[in-house]
Amino acid sequence: MRIQGKRKPVAYRRKNVVLRYKFKYERRQQAYKLGQFLGAAAIAGFVLFFGYRIITNFLFCSDCFAIKTIDIRGGKNISPSEIYALIPFRKGDNLFKAPVSETEENLRQCKPELKKLAVFRKWRGIVVKFEERAPVAFVKTGEERLGLDYENKPFPLRGMYAREILPEIAAKDEQGRREVLDFIKTFSVKAKDIYPKIVRLSPEPVNCVVFELDNGLKIYWGSCEEEKIKPKLNKLAQVLFDAKERFNAIDYVNLCFFDDGRIIVKPRKVNL
Repeated sequence: MRIQGKRKPVAYRRKNVVLRYKFKYERRQQAYKLGQFLGAAAIAGFVLFFGYRIITNFLFCSDCFAIKTIDIRGGKNISPSEIYALIPFRKGDNLFKAPVSETEENLRQCKPELKKLAVFRKWRGIVVKFEERAPVAFVKTGEERLGLDYENKPFPLRGMYAREILPEIAAKDEQGRREVLDFIKTFSVKAKDIYPKIVRLSPEPVNCVVFELDNGLKIYWGSCEEEKIKPKLNKLAQVLFDAKERFNAIDYVNLCFFDDGRIIVKPRKVNL
């Protein structure tokens, strides 16, 4: 004989029906909201895409944005026509199609004598603004003289700089040039009388700079400590005055042992 189980109460069955209906209703609501969101996103994407195309077509194709002026500012040795020949856009081209960043990078590579450079757009025009490097010395590469500024960047000497009297830096590598340039930056301010007479400078081992004057005299200066420049210059002037009384000429003066109280002077041999 089969024993039937007890039937669940009516209230319990009604509660289950209500919960199932509520669950289905919530799922339909979530699906409806998701559909609304996706529809709105699709419409927004459609509007943005075609809006972007309309705006870009207007910016890149309208005659309202044609380049009317190309303003080239700055320069003493580099003429505006040289810069104009190197830029890839012309008057009448579209302002927003002009490759401003690429142009600035290409100019820096083609013209290492440019210290500062900016290429930017303005209303219906483009500005190319630059500043040239000012040489403080030069280096030789074969027969060519290349200028150097304090940033240690070699560049061609042209125009007024090609005729300017500059000291030569005789260094084998970039680090040697850097040491001499640091020396020049400090020394040239303190030694305004003797610095214009220097024709050549070179680094030596053990933090020493040697410079040669226009009369052929070499000075082994040693390390360039700013507070010792004036005392060394005073001592050098005294030594040169005494040497002039004692010798016909001298080859070099060594100030490397100045801190030890020693100055080495080598007289120049005179051929009879």
